[in-house]
Formats: sequence, C-alpha cells, structure tokens
Amino acid sequence: MEEITLNDFIVKIDKDKTLELYKALPKVSDKAHCGCEDCQLFVKQIQHASPEVLKFFKQFGVDPTKEAEVWRALPNEDGFDTYTADYHFIGIIQGTDELEWIQIGEATFGLANHDGDLPSPMIPSTFTKPIVELAVRIIMPHIEI
Repeated sequence: MEEITLNDFIVKIDKDKTLELYKALPKVSDKAHCGCEDCQLFVKQIQHASPEVLKFFKQFGVDPTKEAEVWRALPNEDGFDTYTADYHFIGIIQGTDELEWIQIGEATFGLANHDGDLPSPMIPSTFTKPIVELAVRIIMPHIEI
C-alpha cells in the first residue's frame, strides 16, 4: 500500500486495487448508478474542477465521476451549485478513525475509516475492507445540461 500524510496522520492506500474497482463502475450520471439530473450535472461540473481538487481525488485512485452518493445541497445559488458527495477507496487511516475537513481549492474533504458491515448499500459490493470513506463538499459554477 502507498502511504500519504494528511493532518499528521498516515493514510495507507491500495491505489491499484481502487483504480481497478473504479474501472468497472458506471458514472453517477448513468442510469446504472442513478442518472438523475443532479448526478448528470455533477459529472459535467466535477470534470472541470481545479487541478488541485482532481489531483486530490487521483492520489487515492478515486474517479470523481463514479461511485459517489451525490447531493446537490444548494442548486444554482448566485450562479453556483454546492454539492456533498461520498466516495470510497481501499485503505486505512492509521492512529485515528477520521480526519477533519481539509481545504483543497474550492472543496473540503473529510476522511473516515469505514467500520460498518459489508455489504453496504452505500458501497459497491466489489469493495472489500479496509475501506476509507472520502467525503467532499464542493462549490462549482452552475452549467446547463
């Protein structure tokens, strides 16, 4: 497993396994996942997030267009949409169960070890423990779909 340090804690990541798991998953905008208007909009917007936000996702092997549970919390407020989304990757945070919000560009990220039972309706059945939940709050310019 690869290791990165966030907020003075080591996060171990099985990036190769996570990448492989994400390859087989549909985009959240696809009917096979959700396909609702909010998810379609999110997929279009997240691809234009800042390079630092996309890099943050990439270091865990997470494709920000897939797997997530997405909620558009504030739709088109002053030309911006605010989302929260939960992703998962294979890994573990050492020394704590969760990391406080980390500001990266236009987003904040929180991480927590998943300690629930599998299977879970929130996590694809192909994922195996150890699992870290990656939560994001992000504000992106509104676009029309």
